[in-house]
Amino acid sequence: MDRREALKASSLILGYTLTAGTAAALLNGCKAETKSDWTPKTLSQENVDLVAEICESILPKTETPGAKDALCHRYIDEMLTHFYSKEEQDYYMQALDVFNTKSMAKYSKAFVALNPGERENFLGILAAEAKDYKDESGKKPHIFSKIKEATISGYFTSEVGAKGGLCSFLPVPGPYQGCIDYSTIGKGYVIS
Repeated sequence: MDRREALKASSLILGYTLTAGTAAALLNGCKAETKSDWTPKTLSQENVDLVAEICESILPKTETPGAKDALCHRYIDEMLTHFYSKEEQDYYMQALDVFNTKSMAKYSKAFVALNPGERENFLGILAAEAKDYKDESGKKPHIFSKIKEATISGYFTSEVGAKGGLCSFLPVPGPYQGCIDYSTIGKGYVIS
């Protein structure tokens, strides 16, 4: 199973495993800012660059748009700004240091300087670490889990993700087609 197929499968599971901040962002229609003169509200510019590269490594551009095309890094900044408490924001920012600290220890360079193969290997290590991670309070999930969750929710709720990503886009209202042969469409529908 390739990464894109794994993300398709995990998106189905993600519906009932969302953390409170991400669930609130989704339910309240959080969207990435699309203005060309955008500046981050919560993350520093350095952290925005880091988050953009992490998101793109999780969901890279192939024949379909990637996380950067869907502005997932901006979505994460919006989500942190409007749907996370100050304590949760602080934890998120401190936890981002994990990417550079561990990357420096393993590769002697920051995460953004890693090549695609190194990034994939490194994220695999963090994914395994996140799987075994236990927080006594239950309030501080592993940062890789948080970013992956936000990347997937940001991607699937973006126009880019809906139109060119993993599904066909059908604006509503649209014609009712009660029985469609799957082979004629090739993808599932997302109704907005």
